[in-house]
Amino acid sequence: MDDKARIHALEEMIQVVLLAIPREISAYEFYQSAVKKSATDESRELFTTLALQEKGHEAELKKILQNLKEELQQIKGR
Repeated sequence: MDDKARIHALEEMIQVVLLAIPREISAYEFYQSAVKKSATDESRELFTTLALQEKGHEAELKKILQNLKEELQQIKGR
């Protein structure tokens, strides 16, 4: 893949990740709200687990975003 095509691909991936991060944050907030509304310990535990998974997804996406941006800068800097 030539540099121009790689730059385009990286820019597209960055845009997708930038769209995904707020969705993970929203899902985290949804599950946190569900924890507060839960009537049983079992349901609170489930929603807490799901919320923590969303936080993990957000962190992973932020790492991916950083890596994509670094690669893009390297290619553009050539």
